[in-house]
Amino acid sequence: MKKLLAILLTAGVALGAAPFALAADGTEAGSQQTINGESSADIQINGTLGADNTDPEAKIPEGDVNWVNVTVPTSTIFYNTADAQDIKAPTYNIVNNSGRPVNVTANGFTAGSSNPTLPSDFNLNLAVTGTQGNAATTATTSLVTNGALAASVNSPLITLANKDNQIQAGDSTAAPVNNKATFTYTGSATTDSQLQLNYTLNLKFDAVQWN
Repeated sequence: MKKLLAILLTAGVALGAAPFALAADGTEAGSQQTINGESSADIQINGTLGADNTDPEAKIPEGDVNWVNVTVPTSTIFYNTADAQDIKAPTYNIVNNSGRPVNVTANGFTAGSSNPTLPSDFNLNLAVTGTQGNAATTATTSLVTNGALAASVNSPLITLANKDNQIQAGDSTAAPVNNKATFTYTGSATTDSQLQLNYTLNLKFDAVQWN
């Protein structure tokens, strides 16, 4: 009788928009004035309502979380059988929809409170693959080693291009290719009985600043 291991993992995504200019402090680059010998100054106000974070020209401060617009799975699985130790899993996508590149980091891995005792030879890894033109920063991240969860997970996975395939502000726009990455799970375990496991994988997203 075949046995299997299963897993449920989730990842959070921050979305939204904010009505400000391009610089990190909310001002246009180089837009300063010195008032000398005068008693007043006029300051221009440029506002945006409903700023679109998929538009590279959106007036959102550089590095602001409101640039983040990433699609990831809500849940994922892995499994093996009593007859085969190797862990198998589908391949899942991470897609950057933003007008800015996004750094993706594995920022935490926690176990559910109801998990049973793990096999002493249980190993689980997060495997990330980029594209030919944009390789993963960290291809493999250990999540469980010999039945013990990683003490901490803080692994930069990949920098995804924006929706126009740009990594740098000066890059030519193109059909999106390098804004995507895939991930899966690898590893192995031996078990004589079916074990249902539950974990949460936290992914952190940071918008790349364009100067």
